[in-house]
Amino acid sequence: MKKLLLIAFCLWLNSGCGGRIAEQSAKKRSERLATERGRIADLDDPVAKTKSYIRISDILLSFALDAIREGATSDVKSLMDQYVTTIQTARDTMIMSTRNPERNPSGFKDLEIAVRVQLRHLQDIQQQLAFEERKPVENAIAVATSIRDDMLKLLFPQSRSAE
Repeated sequence: MKKLLLIAFCLWLNSGCGGRIAEQSAKKRSERLATERGRIADLDDPVAKTKSYIRISDILLSFALDAIREGATSDVKSLMDQYVTTIQTARDTMIMSTRNPERNPSGFKDLEIAVRVQLRHLQDIQQQLAFEERKPVENAIAVATSIRDDMLKLLFPQSRSAE
C-alpha cells in the first residue's frame, strides 16, 4: 500500500512540474532564438554563421512541433516559411564563401548533417497534420532535400559526376 501511495505521489508531483518544465523550455528556446538571430550580424566567419542558422532552424522546427501538440496548426505555415528562409540563407552563406568544400568541409558538412536530421523531423511534423494543412511542410521538405543535395554535390563532386 505504501509503495502504491508513493508511486501515486511521484506521478502527481511529476505531472505538476512537467507543464512548467515544458513552458520554461519554450521560454528558453525563445530566448535562444532571439540571441542567435541577434548575433548573426556580428559573425564574419561563414561556418559560424551557418552553425547559428542551423540552431535557429532547429528551434523553429521545435516550435512547429509545439504548435501541433497545442492544436495551433495555423502557426505551422509561418514557422515553415521562417525555417525555409533560414536554411536557404545558411546554404547561400556557405556557397558564397570562399571555402573549398572538399578541402575545408566544415560548414558544408554541418549543414548537410543538420538538414538530414531535420528532414526526419519535418516528416514527423507532416504526419501529424491533416492532409489539407501539409502544403507548407511539403514545401519545406522539398527545399531541405534540395539543400542537402547541393551540399552533397559540393562535398563529393567526383561521386556525383559518375551518376
